[in-house]
Amino acid sequence: MEQEFLVEMDRTNWDNERRRFVERVEARETEPSAHFSSRNGSTLLAVSSFDAYDGEFEVSPYLSVVHCLRGSGRFLRAGDWGSVDGVLRPGASALAMPGSRATGHTPRARLLGLGIDPGRAACGLADLGGMSALSPAAAALIEDKLIAAVLVALWRDAEVHGLSSAFFDHGVDLVLRRLVAADRGSRPARPARVLTRRQLRRAVELIDSRIASDLRVEDIAREIGRDVRSITRAFRATTGYAPFEFLTLRRMERAKEMLRTTATIMEISLAVGYSNPAKFAAAFRRIFSCSPSEWRRGLD
Repeated sequence: MEQEFLVEMDRTNWDNERRRFVERVEARETEPSAHFSSRNGSTLLAVSSFDAYDGEFEVSPYLSVVHCLRGSGRFLRAGDWGSVDGVLRPGASALAMPGSRATGHTPRARLLGLGIDPGRAACGLADLGGMSALSPAAAALIEDKLIAAVLVALWRDAEVHGLSSAFFDHGVDLVLRRLVAADRGSRPARPARVLTRRQLRRAVELIDSRIASDLRVEDIAREIGRDVRSITRAFRATTGYAPFEFLTLRRMERAKEMLRTTATIMEISLAVGYSNPAKFAAAFRRIFSCSPSEWRRGLD
């Protein structure tokens, strides 16, 4: 299998492959994207937003890492390397092996994609067994804070230095090696009983009614009649978010509505439960990858 990857990549015309990569991104994006490639074609990186997709995935000669920056929903990929079925949400990553064929579903989301030449990946993992060491990660959604942080850092570095810096090269190796072990802790130890539609509706109504005030997990559990000890897992299993994360998301969506008006940033910050505008701006940026002021300017 290792030799098959390397032979396939040796035949690839990298200029054409880079062009096809950009064309695939631009054909599906819902807002302008950022895309970068190294001079020798060993790595590609793109950040863009996409609508939900259902069908056959593109076959790529690259080892592909897809990381969710914004959005949430069911993710299904069934193909050559097994089946992955779960909730794709901010912080989660999925891995596709080179040349693999698969069908499935992806939610509407803003994604960071990293493509790595299999030969480059094999060298970085030589002491761990090469590309085959990644096969478990290809059959799981990975939620790893280090991988998430490094991928975002690589994006920011690429904006300044492209994909040829020593930092970028080291970061790619770090992501590859982390993926080898990351899936061990990516799945919950035991399944959670999901919320019913009525419970979820009541929880959302409570959150929306308390959007500007303190709200504890205990308050949500009491409102929908669930045990405090299990509600976080149940909420995550149903929505893809823990209760506090969901509250933050609803607050930021409310903030977006208010940013369409003449309300000041301070007024919006207070209206969604933040007495400190800087903390509000930081939360907004974590979810939407831009500041409230930048989002408002984009409306023009």
